[in-house]
Amino acid sequence: MVLKGMKWTLKTAMEREVTRLFPEYMMPLPDAERGIHELDATICIGCGSCARICPNSCIEMVPYKYGNPLKNKKMVFPQIDFGRCMFCGLCVDECPVSCLKMGKKVVLAGWNRKDIIYSPDRIAVKKHTDKEVAELEAEAKRIAAEKKKAAAAAAKEKAAKAKAEGSGAEGEAKKPAAKKAAAEKTSEGGA
Repeated sequence: MVLKGMKWTLKTAMEREVTRLFPEYMMPLPDAERGIHELDATICIGCGSCARICPNSCIEMVPYKYGNPLKNKKMVFPQIDFGRCMFCGLCVDECPVSCLKMGKKVVLAGWNRKDIIYSPDRIAVKKHTDKEVAELEAEAKRIAAEKKKAAAAAAKEKAAKAKAEGSGAEGEAKKPAAKKAAAEKTSEGGA
């Protein structure tokens, strides 16, 4: 009995370390690991489908300036409260442009409740610089001005077309009235 115990002790003493050195050494995670979300702010359209599908209502759409104003007109992006998140992945599945993904980072700690509410700035892995945002905003304004100008031209053309049809319609309306009056005159004269 004692020899069995000694055999086990000697066997385990010769093996590698048993304890994981967690902060220094992170064990490899599986591909399907659901860690802290990652946001690609360059392609997010701000539709809010991630916030609507969340069963715990832990996603809120908040303003963020480093996105793409051509794609995201309102410039709102997801902010996630990880104190309420159950890492189900429904928000990732629901995203129409796949800008929200589950990352591999799993360490989540903070001193206060506010420390585990991640704004778009903390979860964004891709975002535009200030210079790129300014260029994109100028492009968005230019496109909006072109659309406004095209809409005004279309409205002006439609009004001119309606006016031309209206004057033609009035002339045609007078012709049947004149024919009707002539027909009445002839029917009266013949009677």
